[in-house]
Amino acid sequence: MTSHETIPVEPDIARITNGLRDTGYEFNTAIADIIDNSIAAGASHVDVRVAVDFMNDVIVSVADDGVGMNREELIDAMRYGSKQRANLSSLGKFGLGLKTASTAFCRKLIVTSRASSAQPALSAIWDLDFIAQAKDWSLQLRQPGQAEIALLEAVADDAPGTVVIWDKIDRLLPDYKKSDGKPIKKALKRYTDNLSTHISLVYQRFLDPKDDRAQNIVIKLNGIQVEAWDPFFTAFNNEPVLENIQAIELPNGERTSFTVRAFILPRKEEFASTAEKEMAAISNERQGVYVYRENRLIHGPDWLGMFRQEPHFSLLRVELSFDHKLDDAFQVDIKKSRILLNEGLYRWLRESFLAHPRREAETRYRKGAASVAKGSTALLHTSSNNALHQKMETLRKATVTEINSETGEASVQNNSGTSVAHFRIVTDSSPGTAHIDTAESLDNRVLWEPSLINGKPGVTLNTGHPYYAKAYLPNKENSAVIQALDFMLWALAQAEVNNVSGESKDAFEEYRIDVSRNLLKLVADLPDAPETQE
Repeated sequence: MTSHETIPVEPDIARITNGLRDTGYEFNTAIADIIDNSIAAGASHVDVRVAVDFMNDVIVSVADDGVGMNREELIDAMRYGSKQRANLSSLGKFGLGLKTASTAFCRKLIVTSRASSAQPALSAIWDLDFIAQAKDWSLQLRQPGQAEIALLEAVADDAPGTVVIWDKIDRLLPDYKKSDGKPIKKALKRYTDNLSTHISLVYQRFLDPKDDRAQNIVIKLNGIQVEAWDPFFTAFNNEPVLENIQAIELPNGERTSFTVRAFILPRKEEFASTAEKEMAAISNERQGVYVYRENRLIHGPDWLGMFRQEPHFSLLRVELSFDHKLDDAFQVDIKKSRILLNEGLYRWLRESFLAHPRREAETRYRKGAASVAKGSTALLHTSSNNALHQKMETLRKATVTEINSETGEASVQNNSGTSVAHFRIVTDSSPGTAHIDTAESLDNRVLWEPSLINGKPGVTLNTGHPYYAKAYLPNKENSAVIQALDFMLWALAQAEVNNVSGESKDAFEEYRIDVSRNLLKLVADLPDAPETQE
């Protein structure tokens, strides 16, 4: 065997510590990673503070009343790649989160802890500038200062606990000048507002005293208790429309399972109060799969690459819950902020489990959209009908006779000759002046269909089609826009009647289907009509 030499090659400490700052943490996920450690320590109270000092420097701290750490435990906790916790279900996973999450935003990390009231607290410090100059992994230990003790005792009093402090923060608000405190305080408020929302969702099962799936804790942000936000609205007796528990046998023979539950929320107009509607926060961005590891949200909401977030699925929210035994199967990342699905699970979720809930959610959404549209259409098309009535004698129209109201068939004499065509037959209370009709749905989900309204040529519009909700309703106060839309669809309907024949009628129908399908996709990302204030 060829002999070889083995020599130790030490990494450049300054470069490696700076490289570990770029692991992709966002502020919310970084704070959550520290809160995870508090929960793993059995804390019942966590106190998060994000503030600006008299020098306009940002200071961040997270204190808890968990079990705390003695000297040896504190040193190990500060080690990059600390020892694995005895409790494998702990929210801490890789032994890196505390350090990488913190130094992603600060150059100095201070952790102060005490394991019992009989022991004095001790502070451990990673100062990136200090270790870069020293050129070794020099962890600093010292007695904590008054500010650190005050933060600790605010939540732990004279009991065990830990406080994590970010100092020399250089990556949170780097573009704000320190000469004026107002801009930085205003920007910081946006961060804290977003953080409060993040905590209320990520730790919902821990914050809700009625939820027995996880230990209950109180988390305060700048002195204000964060309330749980349940995306599935279960407190209001919203039951899952579909639930499935998948048993898994691991390679080592151990068995576990994961749970998937699909919830469809009420439509906006179905909520009992404005407060409930605001609490549900129905929107395009809130739909999708919410992924929980050990009762803590780690990903979502989105469709995990399976579907796009589209308005007609905005009522559907799906819960996927698993324990630490499936970390490898779901490929949980270091930030505990995303998972990857293997091909089998991807297909099962997309093609089997989600098929029914998505159909039901879309049906309920479209029913609601059609209902809203119906309430808005009473006078919406009046100006169009009046204008069409005045110009009717100047417009090109086929001659329609022998109308059979039962079958919808009529004889049409047009550019292609004489043939029998099928129409939607409508009887309106305004004979002679109605040329635009609406319906909550049309066959094949088409946007429009040629009609005979009181025996005269007209068009029926599908108020359940997203195009109607996205194009008509936002412009209901703009008569000119409504008329332009109406005239276009009336003209398309009459062009079909003017040219249809026995041989082409199927082609015209297919044309309407194709156009309507494309419009459905094209308007998916357009905003919904603003809600009427209650």
